[in-house]
Amino acid sequence: MDQVKSEKRNLQEFINDGYYYNIPRYQRLYVWGDEQIKTLFEDVHAACTSGKSMYFLGAVITVKSQYHDNCFDLVDGQQRFTTLWLIANELQGDLSAFTKIGEELRLKFAIRKEVYAYFDRLKKNRQEQGLDEVGNELYKVSKALKAIRSLISEKLRSEEDKQAFIQYLLTQLYIIVTEVPKDTNLNKLFETLNNRGIQLSQHEILKNKLLSKISNKQARIRFGKLWNACSNMGEYVERNINIEVGVNLAKHKKKHDLFLYPKDVFDELIKQGRHDSQAFQLTKILGSKEDKATEEKSISKYYASNTNDDEFESIRSILTFPQLLLHTLRIYQFRNELPDIRRINEKELLSIFEEVLISKSNFEENISKDFVETLWEVRQAFDKYVIKWVKEDDSKTDETHVIKHLEIQNQKKGGWTYYFRRIKKEEYNGLALLQSMLYHSQENITQYWLTPYLLEVLEYPPIEEAYQFLKQLDNVLLTSDTNEEVLSERTWACMAEFPTSSYSLKIFDTNKKLGTGFPHYWFYKLEFVLWHERFILNKAEEWKDYKLNSRNSVEHIGPQNPKDDRDKVCIEQLDDFGNLVLVTRSINSEYGYLSFKEKKAKFENKKEKGGFDSLKSDLIYSNNNWSDEKAANHRNDMIQLLMSYLQKTRIDD
Repeated sequence: MDQVKSEKRNLQEFINDGYYYNIPRYQRLYVWGDEQIKTLFEDVHAACTSGKSMYFLGAVITVKSQYHDNCFDLVDGQQRFTTLWLIANELQGDLSAFTKIGEELRLKFAIRKEVYAYFDRLKKNRQEQGLDEVGNELYKVSKALKAIRSLISEKLRSEEDKQAFIQYLLTQLYIIVTEVPKDTNLNKLFETLNNRGIQLSQHEILKNKLLSKISNKQARIRFGKLWNACSNMGEYVERNINIEVGVNLAKHKKKHDLFLYPKDVFDELIKQGRHDSQAFQLTKILGSKEDKATEEKSISKYYASNTNDDEFESIRSILTFPQLLLHTLRIYQFRNELPDIRRINEKELLSIFEEVLISKSNFEENISKDFVETLWEVRQAFDKYVIKWVKEDDSKTDETHVIKHLEIQNQKKGGWTYYFRRIKKEEYNGLALLQSMLYHSQENITQYWLTPYLLEVLEYPPIEEAYQFLKQLDNVLLTSDTNEEVLSERTWACMAEFPTSSYSLKIFDTNKKLGTGFPHYWFYKLEFVLWHERFILNKAEEWKDYKLNSRNSVEHIGPQNPKDDRDKVCIEQLDDFGNLVLVTRSINSEYGYLSFKEKKAKFENKKEKGGFDSLKSDLIYSNNNWSDEKAANHRNDMIQLLMSYLQKTRIDD
């Protein structure tokens, strides 16, 4: 073969082809974390449950192995291919044939014998060592395996669900397989692959389709700059628009007391700013380090040079820009009394916009303008009222969810200089924690709760009103009788007519002992409720700075299989909510089969250092010992607290 060959292939076709796939020594180790695995799994699961006829997982690039017959080296795509192998190995059934050929693994690891042995052990008995027993090369794989098992337990509740998912993976999930010639210069290929980010994305194509409808050049410039300011999710929008316009926006905000600028004001700002400054051309962005340093210097002149302004802090959005576009499209459709979109799925961004907007006979200039202005509104509200991942202390590596207040600062240095600054305020903490609870407990790929919430805060209510609304929205969407409907339909209904107190409160069936099968939402919800009620629990000072992180593992406080039978303190309540907490996988692995007293000692040691496994754990480990009776009492206390909170925050007629 002397030409590049590409074809789409489903897992059944991989099985039929009978090829091995080798991960060469020069490939990096497996690096995917919980968030990437969760996104992949939930994305495919959403496609399966919605009846999507075909799902493209992505692409892999292969080259015929020089050392093994019937084998291809995975030049690119090994992360998703390895993840797919791990999922198939856990689900078994008809997918078992994807994981091996005869008695050999379909996935090979060149000269990494210890890695192959680990995967071979997984294939034969689906057991694995604890995280502290595996080497550095396998640590991420071991964590990935725990994440996959948790997702399977959470998403595939019945054997029917599992078999449907297996068949979907086999026949309707496709991978684009590109085979390159043996004599391909791999160094050159890697260089090309590393530069793939400059290719047009779906949202860039969408931008072109929308702006091409605007006939006036100056209007196109204006709307293009608005779009660009919204698209960079790694900065606050005020910094983005400052760079796009090229003037001191804070000074104009002081003058007009507005951030959502009227058209005439915004157009005037563009006229005052730069138009074709070379510092921001694509050639410069893709240029040398010297070019980029010049660009940064050019950007920085729009900020006060000796201030501690937060525009330069590292932030990370909880949404991608395509996801924000889809939430905006839902709001745009609702405002214009048009039907909802079929789903939030960023991989289908263009087709969704084509379906509900672009392909319509009335798609004209005014629609393009209206949508971009709606996007501009939504993006500003998003930065004002929605959490961001922020590193609050340079000495710490962990990010936390924060909402920061936008203020205008000034300083006198040869004249007054105005600049924007984001500051943390204590009154935002509750809203941030509630959103963190929703973010961690809902699908990363959808976060449907954000659409009605964003629609509400487009009116710019006080933070306390936004907080109260979100508490009620959470109750209606996820803790009432409305949750018999599809979540997308529930959010749309809440946008149309927010329910009054006539809705019925509903929590989990307290008679069911679901063990590790308990929906994670209830543990997250309880964490927020405990923090919300910290004053009546006499924990106000102790819990005031509590932050929620991602937790994916349900742990039994009274162990299921203790090292010593005398440590089995819960029998009747073993799998009941009272004996369970949601913790990180590393904590679950660390606590393992330890007795209650040993777990309590570890918890208290972490607490002294300022860390909490969970607030529920804090209440449990305040006991000196544990038993069926204490687990039942704790369960009853938690249910009473949940019901009290729901009554306290329900909507008045």
